[in-house]
Amino acid sequence: MSPAALVVDTHVHLSFLPAAVERVYRSVPPGQPAHISLAGTHAAGVDAVVAKAVGDPLVTRWHLRRPWDAVGNQLAAIRREAEEAGARLALSAGEVRAAGEDGRLAVILGLEGADALGSDLGKVGDLAAAGVRVIVPVHLGDNRIGTTCLPWQRYLGPIPVRRQRPGLTELGIGFVAAMNDAGMVVDGSHADQATLFGMIEHSRAPVMCSHAGARAVSSFERYLSDEAIYAVAASGGVVGLWPYFMRGKGTRTLDDVVAHARHMADLVGPEHVCLGTDMNGVPGLAEGYRDERDVPALAARLAAGGFTDSEVAGIMGENFLRVFAAVEASSHRRSRDS
Repeated sequence: MSPAALVVDTHVHLSFLPAAVERVYRSVPPGQPAHISLAGTHAAGVDAVVAKAVGDPLVTRWHLRRPWDAVGNQLAAIRREAEEAGARLALSAGEVRAAGEDGRLAVILGLEGADALGSDLGKVGDLAAAGVRVIVPVHLGDNRIGTTCLPWQRYLGPIPVRRQRPGLTELGIGFVAAMNDAGMVVDGSHADQATLFGMIEHSRAPVMCSHAGARAVSSFERYLSDEAIYAVAASGGVVGLWPYFMRGKGTRTLDDVVAHARHMADLVGPEHVCLGTDMNGVPGLAEGYRDERDVPALAARLAAGGFTDSEVAGIMGENFLRVFAAVEASSHRRSRDS
């Protein structure tokens, strides 16, 4: 990679549960990846992360307070850890680059699962004012915005789940517009295809899927069909490589991760591929990938898999920064025109 290129992990978590609950979560199932801090992430060679709070009931109910307050607590915890690690909060692609020039980790605030906002679109502006720049509107359950591709119960087994009509709702259309106005990146990870296509149709800016893969390479509900990959790329967006593996689902090895990258690059171009590891948020990882310490190993595998230095640099960070800048520019154009 070029020395000036930045490495950006577009989807990570820190501590999103209360301490006592977190200890239980980390022990079930056994053998989960160890927690890695922001300081450890930067030491591993990562220049920026999108650190996401979680806003759906699977997490917020454990905080024993209103869901909106639970999200606020998580964001405050991310800010504290960033300060302790000497990281800099970044509101734009330019601020990410400035942090990199100063040798500091950049932290972009995000939210995974917008359930905690209820039907109040004004809260999108509140989150933007608090520094949030990326939102995954639909996470592990259907909500007022749209429908998920894989409810959390299905990770455990064939458990019956009550579902709503697939697709982006009327509120969801307004939610996407509010995110566009606020200069926030719409992250369609976890959305089913109908909802993802709705996000792309109604967004005035690029849409990304930060941690996903290609269903043509491996059959997994969380991965995208070729049609969906085309749609994300046509929006100007990116699809993230996700080194998740659990119970036979996901990418078993780093070579499998590269296979997803190759398929998507051949389909829509390497400029539409990025990195989203789900650090501290997954119960299992690909063989050969422990945590951010192995991000350089993934870059090396991409190079060995035939990607050029500039293509590797794009996948490892520059492609996302292009999208981040485009979303910000779209918001500014809207402000000038209104």
